[in-house]
Amino acid sequence: MMKRFSTIALAVSLTACGGSDNGGGIAGTTSTPNSSTAQVMTTVPPGTPASPATAANPADPAAGTPATSVPPLAQAATPSGTPTAATPPLAADTPPADAAATAFFVNAYQAGLAEIQISQLAATRAEDENVREYAQQVLAHHTLLNGEIQKIAQAKQVTLPTSISQERTADVTALTALSGLNFDRYYMALNVNAHRASVASALRAGASTNDDNVRVFSVSVLPIYKTHLVFAEDILNQLDPAAFVATIHQSSQAEVAWAQLALERASDAGVRRYAQKMVTEHTAANERISSFARDKQLPLPGDLNEEQQAVTEDLSRFSGADFDRAYMDVNVISHLRAVRYARSQLGSSGRDVDVRELARELEPELAGHLANAAEQARLIEPSFAYRAYQANLAEVSLAYLATARSTDSGVIGYAQRMIGEHLPVVAQLRQQAATSSTPLPVEVSPEAMLAFGTLLVIDDGLFNAGYAAYNARLHNKAIELFTEETLRPDSTATQAFAQTLLPTLTAHRDEARTLRSRFAPQVLELIQRLPAFAGTSMM
Repeated sequence: MMKRFSTIALAVSLTACGGSDNGGGIAGTTSTPNSSTAQVMTTVPPGTPASPATAANPADPAAGTPATSVPPLAQAATPSGTPTAATPPLAADTPPADAAATAFFVNAYQAGLAEIQISQLAATRAEDENVREYAQQVLAHHTLLNGEIQKIAQAKQVTLPTSISQERTADVTALTALSGLNFDRYYMALNVNAHRASVASALRAGASTNDDNVRVFSVSVLPIYKTHLVFAEDILNQLDPAAFVATIHQSSQAEVAWAQLALERASDAGVRRYAQKMVTEHTAANERISSFARDKQLPLPGDLNEEQQAVTEDLSRFSGADFDRAYMDVNVISHLRAVRYARSQLGSSGRDVDVRELARELEPELAGHLANAAEQARLIEPSFAYRAYQANLAEVSLAYLATARSTDSGVIGYAQRMIGEHLPVVAQLRQQAATSSTPLPVEVSPEAMLAFGTLLVIDDGLFNAGYAAYNARLHNKAIELFTEETLRPDSTATQAFAQTLLPTLTAHRDEARTLRSRFAPQVLELIQRLPAFAGTSMM
């Protein structure tokens, strides 16, 4: 049965939404034992009367909550049904990790230990059902990820920590002292900060390292970290309207910073026009949000958060059409998130009438930005290397998820072949790019990110159908890309490369279609339950 939780794609479907007041309001006092948490939460101290701790059930039609109010993860890789082969086996002669790779794995593992510890606490102590379910899924995911890090660390002679850091120990102590709404808000705020840091770390590692295992791992975990982050921000914003004000303000600040970079680097006139629009309209939005915060006496973050800083650094690696596409993709994802958060406030989960009105003012413009970004992105044609590398990253990332989620031997075998046959292509593209000092993307495309988000949360019974359908579509697009490259008269080397790979891609596509046909009833059910799924043209 489909859980009541939707996906990132559905969360931002452009539908009207409304809802009635349900009381509560903005907590007026800040109590943050850890200063890093102060940027994302406003909570009342223990013992202070708080607003109702449990929001209306988003699945309850009587509550008036639209389908766009999407809390946490559901049915994603539960421990009882999760195979442990989420990453490919390492070669016996795997070289030891260098200092940067060691630091990445140590930090990722220790962050996972902390997530496991605080999520074990939240899974039983949280008052809000959304928070409890989020904690259960984060616990399952990070248990799996830490198991994968242990395998890599053993092969690469990396000693992993056995306990969490002093800072996270202080977080656990502070969390243990709380209860009710205060506990729920603090736990979600800790998750927002932790996953912002994890996304930033994976982005930076994937862009800078020469270690294949770090690159492979960062590609496979980035969509998981990002999905956790989106849900964490959304739930926190619902529990604490002040967090929504801070989140949307910081998002708007980031849009201005990225747009200013685009005005310096973009080669496409349409991208520059879009960037100028972002500077003008997000600057005005920031002024509106800042005025609202002053009237409500709410603190606002002064700088970009760690994730946004890492995205800025990543964008700065590119130039020309590759920059244009990377910038537009960043805008699609950023505005997907912003629209999602605004619409969550518009539903009955919105606890403060004034914040709900602010969200109502901001949402149409954010939705317009999203539509413009998606349209502009379709007009940009980045380099073949950029598109081919990103397409292969998508296949690898989705295949890792399939090996962890599917219990069907045919699907698992197909996913393992995708890993085994796409990873060498990734390596070959990297080698070619290195000879010309051409930067390659670390993140998958927005379409692939939405595919990952959908597959992460749908029921086990529908996962195989969704994975097969997405693979048929993604491989069909890859075939179109590689076929076009074979017809270009000015790229002899890439022509030969594309021509060599076309038979493999075609075989992958045909096998995915066969799998999809095998799960045809489930594909139909998926389309019926998730209308946005049909919009991806996979039938």
